[in-house]
Amino acid sequence: MELTILGNGYTSKYLSEKALEKGFLVTIISRNIKESNSQIKYVNFFDDNKVSKILQKECIISTIPPDKDGLDPVVARYGKSIALNKNKINYLSATSVYPNGTVYEDTEPNPNNHRGQIRLNAEKSWINANIETVLYRVTGIYGPSRNPIERYLNNNNKIIVKENYLPNRIHVEDLAKIIINFIISNHKDKIINISDQDLVSNLDAITYVSKKLDLPKPNIIEYNPNEVSEMAKSFYETSRIVKSNIIGHHFKYLYKYPDYKIALLELTKKLLINKENIKA
Repeated sequence: MELTILGNGYTSKYLSEKALEKGFLVTIISRNIKESNSQIKYVNFFDDNKVSKILQKECIISTIPPDKDGLDPVVARYGKSIALNKNKINYLSATSVYPNGTVYEDTEPNPNNHRGQIRLNAEKSWINANIETVLYRVTGIYGPSRNPIERYLNNNNKIIVKENYLPNRIHVEDLAKIIINFIISNHKDKIINISDQDLVSNLDAITYVSKKLDLPKPNIIEYNPNEVSEMAKSFYETSRIVKSNIIGHHFKYLYKYPDYKIALLELTKKLLINKENIKA
């Protein structure tokens, strides 16, 4: 099967690797072409003729977020081509479209901030372009080079703590495998929540890692909405538990990283080994 991934960022790297493992022919469409894998075909997003043909006939995964004005750049430019596509169309959205509380795939979207509303508008634009679009509502993505330990090991052990706040997360490898496996499967679900189901605070996870590896204790900073960015505020002021009625039910999947504490410990060990190798 031919698979086209829109966007060439952090998640796309793992999606393309898992797709290649499953025997897909992979194309990446991006505004910033960085050819890093000889097995992948790269196409410039602004090559209208090539991109239009691809988006009409191949299985698609879009990892491109809406722009600052709330418009989805893919649908805005290539909506007519997407409308003609008869293959699986997959859009990576975010759980910010949901309200506070415990949410499942059948929970009615009701964003409580601007970022969530922008995401919801993008979802609607994809569904309007092609009603067969599958929406993956993804929690906070972490993994190599994207986790709190990166700055912690660079002598920044400040941890923001907010009472009753627990983040929802997914390791990037699990995210990629879930999406690729779902594309291969015959399931007809149109909305999938992706979260590891393991609610652990940053403080608890980093405290666990610091004790295991004899690292400095976390420096606890009480959350102050006046001292964080608007993006950080949108996370900390949301209290949401993301569940799935699909993953682990009729769509079977065994998480590689079900426990955030253990995953963070593994990532930290690898970082420490790399630092020692650099010193040597």
